[in-house]
Amino acid sequence: MPRDHWQTRARTLRLAPRIPTRKAARSCHGGHIIRSRIPRVSSTLVRHALCIPLFRPRSLFVCWLLLLMATSPGDSRAGSSDTRSEIISADPAIGRLNHAGFRTRGHCTGFAVNTGALVTAAHCLPDIPDDTVHVLLGYEQGALQHHHKTPASAFRTLPEQDIAALCTAPQSGSSMTLAQEPPTPGTRVTIRGYGAPKVHVLQRTHCSVQTVSRSAFVILDCGLPSGASGAPVTMAETGDVIGLVSASASTRTLVSRLTPGIIDRLCG
Repeated sequence: MPRDHWQTRARTLRLAPRIPTRKAARSCHGGHIIRSRIPRVSSTLVRHALCIPLFRPRSLFVCWLLLLMATSPGDSRAGSSDTRSEIISADPAIGRLNHAGFRTRGHCTGFAVNTGALVTAAHCLPDIPDDTVHVLLGYEQGALQHHHKTPASAFRTLPEQDIAALCTAPQSGSSMTLAQEPPTPGTRVTIRGYGAPKVHVLQRTHCSVQTVSRSAFVILDCGLPSGASGAPVTMAETGDVIGLVSASASTRTLVSRLTPGIIDRLCG
């Protein structure tokens, strides 16, 4: 080969971007982030984030939204909500979802709705369809009101909206009502989930709606810990569910809007 060919080749290799491969970027499950080669800015944004698998179409969309959440200007109330969580009694309509596989394990939050389905975030499900998901409704420090186990493949999902539904859900005698209308900016909401580090008790956090997007997502003015993925987000005044927790940065949370029409689409 001519000498200038190898010089050109060397320059090309030096300029080529070093993109982490799937092997380099280890997967994460159940709202628990595992170390991976994420760019520093993304690591900052998701250090408290609920797990976002890399190199999937939804991950690029959510990362873009997290960047928007982190850089969007706000009024004096932005990020100023009292987001301290308080421990509350277990609720039979809300449960902890556990799963474990080879070298991986994790947990999220799920809840039963009045249509008869159990709902959680789609990214909470294990990658292997045959892996078992344990639904522990009314869970509190080892005690629970109902235990149901099912393969991950039993859930029907809308990956683009990060929603998963178990249509043949266990009946615990308690469920939550879905809101008919979308919230408006400034609406006070409540999140109840099994967030870290107190993952064996149900916790309640109060936030406010900051933005309602046209793409079926809502942004809250607070951050949430890992483990709260899939937790119900309810209106403080009525208790109706407006959506579920999808992802979170340090001072913002992304909520997937949940409506009766979406459940019908999944389970109808």
